[in-house]
Amino acid sequence: MKISTFDLNLFVILNAIYTEGSLTKAAEVVGITQPAVSNALSRLREKFNDDLFVRTGSGMVPTQKTENIINDIQSALALMQQSVNEPDTFDAENTTRTFKLSLGDISEGRVLPYIMKEIDQNAKNISVGSYAYKRSDQVHALATHNLDFVVDPVIPASDEINSYKVFEDDFVVIHREDHPLSKIENPTIDDILSQGHLHVSSRKRGLHLIDVELDKIGYRRNVALRCQHFLIAPTIVKSTDLVLFATRSFAKAHNLPFVEIPAEIPSMEYFLIWHKSDEGDGGHIWMKDLIIKAFIAAKK
Repeated sequence: MKISTFDLNLFVILNAIYTEGSLTKAAEVVGITQPAVSNALSRLREKFNDDLFVRTGSGMVPTQKTENIINDIQSALALMQQSVNEPDTFDAENTTRTFKLSLGDISEGRVLPYIMKEIDQNAKNISVGSYAYKRSDQVHALATHNLDFVVDPVIPASDEINSYKVFEDDFVVIHREDHPLSKIENPTIDDILSQGHLHVSSRKRGLHLIDVELDKIGYRRNVALRCQHFLIAPTIVKSTDLVLFATRSFAKAHNLPFVEIPAEIPSMEYFLIWHKSDEGDGGHIWMKDLIIKAFIAAKK
């Protein structure tokens, strides 16, 4: 098969069907009608002499032929996208664009005030959306431009994405003013774990990094309250005897006293994550730089 006889737009549609698992959703992503996608799939099947996708109750399932070629197609599309992006043409002051981010509530507190101040002053036509995405859905959302960036402690295991560490901070134990812990000169790990603990997690179950590390050395926290968001945590800590494992910068940002942890606990890391196909896009570069600066400011 000669590439000169092949409509390269068909590769775009093939990838959309693969990532979406549906002709209708693929049509929405590509911006054409569903019959046009069906027609494109028929042409692809003829070119490759293979069904390429089989319709099932759970969607369009790729054949082995599709699985064999999809990585090369995605890499080629990403390279072509990078080649046609024009970074120098992005004008933040006059461009109308919406950037879609996936941030946890604590990252929202670090990022959104900083970037919105910049946008309000210098890029009033730009808007931002912050959304919650499960980790299992992040790569797909980035690939289909439902997201521009993800900030998360875990980098997805995918060849489609790039990442950059934007934040690292050590853990401390936060408490209220005049807490019994503050009266101990050098509190031990037993002193800390004898307290009632506040645990913040949006998941229904599962261990925090802190719990995993404590378990390695034979310790366990007494969790008195498990809540979903860090937004409420400072209020609870200030008004109760509960203590909270959180980053040093979080304690300082909320003017909360804390004690050091007398144990080896890995620091908290956050990574900025994006799809490789966005490399070279001027607006993407601009927002990425803004998010990185926001995290730098959060550490000061």
